[in-house]
Amino acid sequence: MANLPKDQPYYLLNEQKIQDNLECIQQVKDATGCTVLMALKAFAHYQIFPLMAQTLDGCTASSLHEARLAHEYFPGHHHAYSPAYSPRDFPEWIDYCQTFTANSLQQVEFLQKIQSEKTLNIGLRLNPLQSEASNPLYDPSSPQSRLGIIAKQLRNQWPMGVKGVHVHNLCENDSHSLERTIESLERNAKFALEACQWINLGGGHMISKDNYDRSHLIQLIDHLQKTYNLKVILEPGAAVVWDAGTLHAHVIDIVAQDEVATALLDLSITAHMPDCIEMPYTPQVREGSITDKGCRYRLGGNSCLAGDFVGDYHFEHGLFIGDEVVFLDMAHYTTVKTHFFNGVHHPSVYLQHAEGSYTCLKSFDYSDYQSKL
Repeated sequence: MANLPKDQPYYLLNEQKIQDNLECIQQVKDATGCTVLMALKAFAHYQIFPLMAQTLDGCTASSLHEARLAHEYFPGHHHAYSPAYSPRDFPEWIDYCQTFTANSLQQVEFLQKIQSEKTLNIGLRLNPLQSEASNPLYDPSSPQSRLGIIAKQLRNQWPMGVKGVHVHNLCENDSHSLERTIESLERNAKFALEACQWINLGGGHMISKDNYDRSHLIQLIDHLQKTYNLKVILEPGAAVVWDAGTLHAHVIDIVAQDEVATALLDLSITAHMPDCIEMPYTPQVREGSITDKGCRYRLGGNSCLAGDFVGDYHFEHGLFIGDEVVFLDMAHYTTVKTHFFNGVHHPSVYLQHAEGSYTCLKSFDYSDYQSKL
């Protein structure tokens, strides 16, 4: 048994909370018989895969590294979706995944050529043009989106040999967002629903939140399965580890400038909590609040980036050097973004010498990705 460190930052994952989240997902599976996959882009600590595999049917991978991780550590059926598949990743990728979703008709052709060598279950991602994400950074459903094809471009003809349709436009949304998305599909792409064997409704379903209407979700899944004879697939990420992790930091100095007191922490917001800046959002802090009651502190990271801070919080008794600050709900999209997000190939580093020759200073492979989880 390990002891928690007292003089360095650390993430703390909560096994019981993950189990509670999985029980919520199991309720939906039991009621509908749908398939539920773990989206590795949200959480990829393979040490916890055995617990997840008791409920979930497999993984969805967006890169070759994620696919290999799923193959090695997560029993079940593994799906792949990438905005574009790189020829250099085949044939290795087909050793790890059985179902591949294409992002364009060109990618359908690419996969069908691969299919002549090994049987693949191929799907196509549609853009439902139904925006539900509150932040444009996380909205894949704009008319200019690079993710998915717009139904009208298919001219009511579903591609031959494509067995599934994939739709992902949610980001921590409820079942009513999904209902609007299904209605959009039925208006604009009913021919796709009628032509396919399965539909992947992507992620962003906050099934494990207290106020999520799981009964409504079950009704929507039943509608698709009974009306169109479709196998329904969900691939939540955040919902599996919702509120199941904390990030523990410590105050190492307090700097006051222009009536703002900044508590400098022994971590970096931009390095260790990047979604707080990308999204952006302000996470809850244990024993602190974003209200206007108490002593105000701006919580800042210990890097040289001027914008490396997360926001202003109020603490009833003030902060002192050595105090612990605990950020809540730091499991999903947090640890994965502190390294090779999505398991994408990391660029090698080369040096060009004065006479024109090259030396490789550093290259990266799967072991670099896996070792950081």
